[in-house]
Amino acid sequence: MEVYPRNKRNENAYIQNDKPLVVKVPHFNGDYLVDTVYTAIETLGGLNKKFRSGDSVIVKPNFNCPDPTPLSTGLDFLAAVFEILTDFGLHIKVGEMCGRAAWPTEEVVQKLKVLPVMKRYGVDFINFEKDDWIPVEISGDFWKVIHVPRTIYEATHRVYLPNMRCHSSARFSGAIKLGVGWLSPEDREIMHRDKDKTEQMIAEINLAFQPDIIIMDGRRSTVGWAGRGDYVYPNVVMASGDMVAIDTEAIKILKQYPSRNRIQIPIDEMKTLTTAQKHGLGKMDYQIIEMEPHLSTREKNNNDPAAIAVMNDL
Repeated sequence: MEVYPRNKRNENAYIQNDKPLVVKVPHFNGDYLVDTVYTAIETLGGLNKKFRSGDSVIVKPNFNCPDPTPLSTGLDFLAAVFEILTDFGLHIKVGEMCGRAAWPTEEVVQKLKVLPVMKRYGVDFINFEKDDWIPVEISGDFWKVIHVPRTIYEATHRVYLPNMRCHSSARFSGAIKLGVGWLSPEDREIMHRDKDKTEQMIAEINLAFQPDIIIMDGRRSTVGWAGRGDYVYPNVVMASGDMVAIDTEAIKILKQYPSRNRIQIPIDEMKTLTTAQKHGLGKMDYQIIEMEPHLSTREKNNNDPAAIAVMNDL
C-alpha cells in the first residue's frame, strides 16, 4: 500500500512581533454570538490572510459524544461560524468521527441534531468512519505512520473548532487533541495502550497537517478530572493560527478554576504542549489581544452573577 507524505507545514499568518497571536473576546448572555466570533477573527487579522472567496474548507468540530458543550461543539457556535465563512464566500464541508465509547458517529450526530444546522447553510457532512483511510508517514518520535481520512488530508484549507476542558488521559482537550477525531480506530487503540505516551502521541498526530485558523469556544467548560461534571463559565471565544499558543492560553484560563484534575502541574511540563512545540507545530510564547466586553452587556450583567453564567443555546 502506498504511504503518503505529510503535508507541507502550514504557515501561521497570524503573527505579531514575531509571536503567534491569540485573540480573546468575552461573550456573555445577551451578546450576539456571530458578532463575538467575527470580532475574534477580524481582530486576529481576518479570513483574507489565509482564504479567498470561492475556496473550499473542511471545518473540524468536536462531536466526541452526544453530550452538550463542552464535550461537543455547540450548535449555536457551529451556526455562527458557518454564517461568517459563507458570507466570506467559502465552500464548507464538515468532517468528524466521534470518540470510541460513543460510536457510531452517525448516531451521535443525529442525537446532537447537527444535520439540520448543516442543511440550513448547505453544508455537507463527511463521516470519517466511512471515508477512505490512507497511511501518512509523519516520522515522529512515537508514530512513524498514522492512518487518516483522505478528505481532510487532501483538503486545501482546514478550520478547527475546539472546545476547552479537562481530560482524564490527555490532561486537557483543545486544538491539539482535536486531531484524535481524524485518527483511525486502530491507531486510537495503539495510542491508548501506554498512558505514559498518550500525550506525546496526541501531539504528533498533527504532524500530518495543520489548521489555517482555530476558533475556540470557551464560553462554558468543565474542570473535573474526566472533563465532566459541574460547569464553569470562562465566557470567552478565542481565535489563533497556532494550536500550541491557543491551548496554552486555554489551560491558563482553566487553571483559574481550582479542582482535582490533571492540569495542576506547571504548563511547561505538559507533554502535549512541549511535544507539539518541539516539532514546530506552535509556540508556548505568544502575544495576547484581549478585547473588552460589550459595554451594554457588561453593564447589564454587572450586578447579576447568574446572568454571566448563561450560554446562548439554539
